[in-house]
Amino acid sequence: MSTPDPGSFRDPASHIVHDGERVLRLLDERGVESWKALSSSGFFEDAVSNGRLIPSKEVESPHGFAGAIEHPRLGFISYPYEWTFGMLKDAALLQLDLLADALAEGLTIKDATPFNVQFDHGRPVFIDIGSFESYRPGEAWIGYRQFTRQYLFPLMMRAWASIPFQPWLRGDMEGPTASQMRKLLPLRKRLRPAALMHVTLQARMEERMSGTAVRDDLKQAGFGAELILANVRRLRALIESMEPPHTASTWSEYQACDHVGRDRDSKSGFLSTMLQRHEPTRVLDLGANDGHFSLIAAANGAHAIAVDGDETVLNGLYRSSAGKTVSVVVSDLTNPTPAQGWAGQERASLVDRADPDLVVAFGLIHHLIYSASIPPESVADWLVGFGCPVALEYVSPRDEMVGRLTANKLEEELHPGRSEREFRAALEARFQISEEKAIADGVRILYALTPK
Repeated sequence: MSTPDPGSFRDPASHIVHDGERVLRLLDERGVESWKALSSSGFFEDAVSNGRLIPSKEVESPHGFAGAIEHPRLGFISYPYEWTFGMLKDAALLQLDLLADALAEGLTIKDATPFNVQFDHGRPVFIDIGSFESYRPGEAWIGYRQFTRQYLFPLMMRAWASIPFQPWLRGDMEGPTASQMRKLLPLRKRLRPAALMHVTLQARMEERMSGTAVRDDLKQAGFGAELILANVRRLRALIESMEPPHTASTWSEYQACDHVGRDRDSKSGFLSTMLQRHEPTRVLDLGANDGHFSLIAAANGAHAIAVDGDETVLNGLYRSSAGKTVSVVVSDLTNPTPAQGWAGQERASLVDRADPDLVVAFGLIHHLIYSASIPPESVADWLVGFGCPVALEYVSPRDEMVGRLTANKLEEELHPGRSEREFRAALEARFQISEEKAIADGVRILYALTPK
């Protein structure tokens, strides 16, 4: 029995259902008409063959639908508020390039949301073929306002105002309005020609006109494909020029610590043994930092999901992992991405989407216990909740890094249960310890854990 995808319901002409391991797109008559226009074009074949558009094939449609298309299942679904700057930038450029190429063959893309893009083997791919339809001469690019709110303005926030876009998009998935963006930009950035065109002018239009009025007025004014293409070229040049501020981050500096290089080989070997033992399909690397252990998991045949709160190091991982089965996720593990959207189900939580066969937690739990003040028992409960084996690094209170993390804390301000004996007892109550290895002169211990 097929199950509707909770994130695919807004377009009545085209929506996704899951039939076991199959991913089907069900179409009404209008959706079939758009599909025929797309699939008969040379643009479609080229975009699929070069990996920019998801493969699609017609299949027998269930009763009550005019058509059905099957897509391959992707390894992991991520959301724009979990992306790095580079990921959102690449997705924006993909959207613009596809629109330009589609217009050349009489097609257009009716919306412009990054939720229509996913990352497969480290490269962006457009997944919503239902967004394509025949272009009607004189019609404006109706997706322009959505493109600015969900692509351009978030990139501007980071590149021009040094404001992370992820919290904003997580709080408001529609993205900032032009009026909000105008207030966020520093004055000298607000006076740039691109800001005057895409921010200030649009803010004024937001104040004066409804969406219907804008659409009708542009059509009556003879707005055509050439004007759309000119706008696309300007937007592409603008976005191509944007880069995030070059500032050092906590974890990019952390990599220079002595223990990172000293212990890396021991952890790598320990993880490799667990990978060979369990042969996981999906590995969740918590506190992934530069993704060293995610890359080991990917090299061993798993799909690795690298999660960290530091966008700078994850952006580096994204740039270096093209062609590999590594998914990059920006998320604070003390406040991971929740389920949200319509009915609290439209966008699934990070934990539900990850669904790992193996969890890696190296260089992590002492930061949860000492920096975030999470009780050690709660950390153990959280880890066993994944329901799969865990590769864990325990860091003793005697460790130099713990000393730094607790330098401004009194003993009574720290949770009990931090000693090796106490934490081991918490683990043994929840896991079977199949292997352990002391490193760093015994102040750090690696555990191979299996839930009881």
